[in-house]
This record gives sequence, C-alpha cells and structure tokens, in this order.
Amino acid sequence: MAHTFRRNAAGFHEAAVAALDRHPEATRYFLAIAIELALKAYLLHRGISDDWNRVHIRHDLARALRCARRAGFDGAPAELPALAALLSPYYQVHAIAVMPPDAIASASWPEACETVRALIAAVTRATGDQGWGDAALRTGRHGGCTGL
Repeated sequence: MAHTFRRNAAGFHEAAVAALDRHPEATRYFLAIAIELALKAYLLHRGISDDWNRVHIRHDLARALRCARRAGFDGAPAELPALAALLSPYYQVHAIAVMPPDAIASASWPEACETVRALIAAVTRATGDQGWGDAALRTGRHGGCTGL
C-alpha cells in the first residue's frame, strides 16, 4: 500500500506541475494531496496503518509531517514545514479555493512544486520504493516546475 500512496503522490505532483500556469488553484490543491500521500506512504512503510492515518492525521499536512518525523523520516526538504503550514488549514476543510490572496502570494508555487518533488524523491529513497516514476523524480526530468 505504501508504494501505491507514493505512486499516487507522484501523479498528483505531475498534475500540479501541469496546472501551474493555467489553473493555480488546482496546483495548490494537487500539491496538498501529493504531500499528504507522500508522508502517509512513509508512515505506511513504517507500519502505521491506513486506518490510523485516516483517524489521527486526516488531511492535516503539518501533523502528517510531525508523525513522519517521529517515525524516523529525516529527508523532508527544508521548505516543506512552511509549505505544509500554509496549505494545511485550507486543505483540512476543503477550502483551498478560498485561500486569501496574501496567503497565495506568500509562496512561490514553482518552488513549492520543486519542494514536493524533493519530498517524493526523499520518501522514495527512505522506503526503498523503486517503482513507477522514480527515475523522473530522481533526475527531475519530468516536466518539473521550471521552464513553464
């Protein structure tokens, strides 16, 4: 199940990158999903059940990061805590669409895409999951957030 979560995180990241220029709201939403899935993939790999994640973490990205760190994950990009803190309050209540303009402007969304790419690559390394999409995540040659 961890592999599936990680693979789905990579898919949502790719969707976020694709939406960056034309659908910024979708980019923010897809990045939040990718963060959640990547961190939960790590927790699943460490033996934490999906049911536990569903009950105790839900859609709280900051809590998911804290739990992953407590479970031994030390590969989170330095920018991830701030990104998780920015998105989490809106994502938890399905309100990404109503993020205030100042909150939206407080982040560089192309850089946020790179942060999430780095998170997924770190989870891939930490879990030893060498499945779908790993070469693209390791090299960054998947369309990335740059050059859009």
